[in-house]
Amino acid sequence: MMPAPLTCIPSSRPAGDGYRWSRHCATCPDRETCPIHDLLVENEVLKEEIRVSRESAEITATLVVRQFEETERILQRLQEANAQRQAVLDSATHMAIMATDNQGRIILFNKGAENLLGYRAEEVIGHLTPLAFHDLDELRRRAVVPTDATKDAPSGIDQLFQSVMQPDPPQREWTYRHKNGRAFPVILSVNPLREPDGMTNGFLFIATDITEKKRSETALRESERNYRLLISTIPNVVFKGYPDGSIDFFDDKVEATTGYPRDMFNRKQLKWTDLILPEDQAQARLTFIEALQGSRQYIREYRIRKRDGSIVWIQASSQILFDENGRIDFISGAFLDITMRKVAEAALHDSEEKYRSLFDSGPNPIFVLEPSDLRILDVNPAALETYGYTKAALIGRTFNELGEFETGDPIPNRTIAMDPAESCFINQKARHLKKDGTPFYIRVKVCPIKYRERPALILAATDITEAIEKDAQLFQASKMTTLGEMSAGIAHELTQPLNAIKIGNDYLKRKIEKGQAVTATDLERVASAVTDQVQRASEIINRLREFGRKSDFRKEPVQINTVVANVLKIIGQQLTLNNIVLECHLTDGLPTILANANRLEQVLFNLLTNARDAIGQLPKAIKESDARKIIIETFMEAQAVVCAVADTGSGIPDENRDKVFEPFFTTKEVGKGMGLGLAITYGIARDYGGQITVKSKVGRGTRFELRLPPADRENNGGR
Repeated sequence: MMPAPLTCIPSSRPAGDGYRWSRHCATCPDRETCPIHDLLVENEVLKEEIRVSRESAEITATLVVRQFEETERILQRLQEANAQRQAVLDSATHMAIMATDNQGRIILFNKGAENLLGYRAEEVIGHLTPLAFHDLDELRRRAVVPTDATKDAPSGIDQLFQSVMQPDPPQREWTYRHKNGRAFPVILSVNPLREPDGMTNGFLFIATDITEKKRSETALRESERNYRLLISTIPNVVFKGYPDGSIDFFDDKVEATTGYPRDMFNRKQLKWTDLILPEDQAQARLTFIEALQGSRQYIREYRIRKRDGSIVWIQASSQILFDENGRIDFISGAFLDITMRKVAEAALHDSEEKYRSLFDSGPNPIFVLEPSDLRILDVNPAALETYGYTKAALIGRTFNELGEFETGDPIPNRTIAMDPAESCFINQKARHLKKDGTPFYIRVKVCPIKYRERPALILAATDITEAIEKDAQLFQASKMTTLGEMSAGIAHELTQPLNAIKIGNDYLKRKIEKGQAVTATDLERVASAVTDQVQRASEIINRLREFGRKSDFRKEPVQINTVVANVLKIIGQQLTLNNIVLECHLTDGLPTILANANRLEQVLFNLLTNARDAIGQLPKAIKESDARKIIIETFMEAQAVVCAVADTGSGIPDENRDKVFEPFFTTKEVGKGMGLGLAITYGIARDYGGQITVKSKVGRGTRFELRLPPADRENNGGR
């Protein structure tokens, strides 16, 4: 059964323009008043909305998917960007990159910052630590003080932010502090981090360590300063020259050398070649050409005419420099005014001529010696005549081969090292042999000199043979006189052992005469006594022989106490016969002295006999031991060995005290003294580098002190 066709129910609702009519409604004859017409219209609208919603949902879903995909792509790009940013930050190990929020909390701290400052990122991220990197005094200096007195000056982090926000260049030099406290300079670039609306939400700090740069700059400045200082202080005039003869100077010293201002040369108003004397130009040019063909370095000397017309000598040390094309670029070098040197050379030449004249015409032997081994380098004619050798026979030999000095090496090492004016050395005596074997004595003076541009020694010898012979004769005569004066004491010394021998022999003789048996014990006792007394007499004779022998000049280590003991063995009995009390105070362990024992014994003999004679001049009524006493002392004082002889005799008047060491001065009666004893004593003391002094008071006595240097000081250069 077919359904009935739909029909519109009439309705009073008017149809509007926005309704859609169904196909039924379209054919409905009464659609204006159809009761279901509105429902049909709403159904149609609803279906349309559903369709539109479905389409919208599909579009929305498509958009959401696309948005999600775009978001994924953005996140991926963000991750890539972050990775790239982190890679950049991590790779920037040579610079510190830090970021803070606007409160100063660190939010970024790269590897470069860790390397530069010594902190790890986790130590500083989230902390207000930028001030730990800065010098607080520097922050305070750079902070802007508000002009309004009511406002407080910035402090802490505000000082830093205020400093970096000033309208200064983008990069400034700051001082950073490492975690260990070390301060170092950095170049700091600071930029604000801004929101899209322009608000600042933090700061980005990029710092580069410029310690090496500063060190290099300092070294460069120091080098430049030293270069300028060198140029200004050296006497040389530094220049830069050109092939056309023009020249540039680097300081004003050229004006003192030439009289012309530096600017005249630097502005090419004057060429250096214009100053060279015409007669020197050819040689100067030849030297330049030879340098071009050789090492390109040269030193030449020539004369120039100054502005005032005077002539000066110039020494130019130069180097020729070429450009990449092989052409002369410039000549670098320095001038030096050597006029004074030339004058000195002329004077030296003149001096050498005079020296050679004096050397050849000198009356005494003169030798030039090699300092190291005293090898003979040159001799004068007087030396050849004195020694009897030819010049060829002497050159190359050592001076010590000609003889021996009294103290070994005659020339201390300090002679060579010291200033010539202070290092001349005078030796006492030397015994040399001529070519034919004839001995003779010399005294030498040695001084350092320059010989053919090298150090040498010049030795002048004086023949003192005649003086030595006379001195020896005088000294021997004095000893013989002394022995003669002691004849009574010497006879007594010898009488005692002779009497002892006689007593022993008489004892044996009586035994034999009485027919008594001479036992072995008696013979042994008498023989032993005789032997002892013969030995005693022999010792006395040997001491006299040793004392009386002629002395030589050779020095040897001598113990002063031994000299005293030897002298007392001879003169002690003499003093006893004269009722003189002898006191000895000898210090043990004294150092030896470099002398001749026989000569020192003569010195002590002279002092003791003078003391004996001074006591003998006392009135005969005085017989007390305290008034007839001689005291001998030895001791060390002021780095000298001292032997003192004091007596209680008559003393020396003040007017005679300074004359006692003069030859032939005596206060004794005629025939009782020649006045040579103390003069000889004074000479011996001086020969051994010592001295003798006297203190005296009339009626109270006299004290002589002989001071001699120890042997070790004498060997080390003491005179």
